[in-house]
Amino acid sequence: MGCIDPRFFDKEIYAIYRAVNEKIGEETWWIVWRAGEILLDELWGELGLSSLGLGEALKKLGEWLKSVGYVEDIEVRLRDGEAEYIMTEPVITPGAKRLIDEGMVPPHISTSLLFALLKRYGYRAEMAGDPVFLEDGRVLERWRLVKLDE
Repeated sequence: MGCIDPRFFDKEIYAIYRAVNEKIGEETWWIVWRAGEILLDELWGELGLSSLGLGEALKKLGEWLKSVGYVEDIEVRLRDGEAEYIMTEPVITPGAKRLIDEGMVPPHISTSLLFALLKRYGYRAEMAGDPVFLEDGRVLERWRLVKLDE
């Protein structure tokens, strides 16, 4: 069996998230963040994340997202309570843009995965504005990071 075509994956994710948005509206955010936690649970042992520091674990998840064809490239830069997340050509970009343009909650598949990782390492991450879709195929997100014990 061959690989799943990214066009199909994008359209299927769009359809699922549009249907969920139509049914439960803003409560779709709960699904976005919970899906990231579940995916992290699935990958935690498989990728050996428990033995890594936060920076190494973020890099490992980024490498995994590249290896499965979700993005062409990925980078997370951490600094003083903030993070900058740059994805190159994520396969869900067309559907995510449509959902945002339609005023709906987008899937944030990799973002929710990385937020779940940050939470496991003692941080709460919050989106600082909407994703920025650059003409060269990159998507930029900025996050605020807060220590959970603060």
